[in-house]
Amino acid sequence: MPRIAESREPGRASTTSQIARRRAILRSAALLGSEHGLERVQMSDVAASAGVALGTLYRYYPSKHHLFSGVLEAAVQDLPIPAGRPPDPVAAVCDFMEQTTTGLLRRPLLARAMLVSVNAVRSAGAVAVDTTMRDRIVAVAGVTAPDAEDHRLARLVEQCAYGILTWAVAGQLDADEAVSDVRRACALLLAPWADRGPE
Repeated sequence: MPRIAESREPGRASTTSQIARRRAILRSAALLGSEHGLERVQMSDVAASAGVALGTLYRYYPSKHHLFSGVLEAAVQDLPIPAGRPPDPVAAVCDFMEQTTTGLLRRPLLARAMLVSVNAVRSAGAVAVDTTMRDRIVAVAGVTAPDAEDHRLARLVEQCAYGILTWAVAGQLDADEAVSDVRRACALLLAPWADRGPE
């Protein structure tokens, strides 16, 4: 298993050209990861595929785990959020999480690379808490003024889905079981949102 070479935060892209290079890196990593899996992808292959220098790749992503953790972060940021308040917030989140789970499990080698990498980065030391998925869950439910309990419910859904996905990429659940479990977890955890009126 690759190890984390440095305990520094990845570099941030700020200019248009840096953002384009970072996107190219993430696209190349996702493509190679879905074809070969974490262990068989080399950083030099990602750099070559993205058309960037190896030093540029390491500036943004100091290890392969940081890279695939970044692929997951970008994928979550790209998840679409339906406009407007849904008539049934729980059903809306169930549908959203089903689509997310199904999408990730379509490329099992990449899903495994991302989940293993997120674990490795988190366990290597202090990292900033990424609330993007929780924010997406709250937004999909149409909760416009979330309180601490709303954030907690979204966090529980995120953590539960993460655990189910981890089992699925380890071969302990098939895709249909994973989707069914994610939907069931959402329905149970988000019961307080079922009778929530318009905000």
